Amino acid sequence: MRHRFALSIAVGLLSGCATTHYQNTIHPSYGDTEYSNDLAQCRKENSTTTTTQGYDVQIHVDVDEAEAASCMTSRGWQPASK
Repeated sequence: MRHRFALSIAVGLLSGCATTHYQNTIHPSYGDTEYSNDLAQCRKENSTTTTTQGYDVQIHVDVDEAEAASCMTSRGWQPASK
């Protein structure tokens, strides 16, 4: 009995960490593959790369997440309603 209770608590906590699913209002047939492709393109379009020379070369990529989110919205992606 105690193990079932602990298992149900663990499942409940993990389900609270579920990721948000998105749907495309412009192209309703789009799924996870198209979402991933659009997200990668939007993040790439809104990123800057900085190279630092020194003992070793360091490359930093910074993504403007607000601009990437705006890009995704312009492509029709919205959080899916449950």
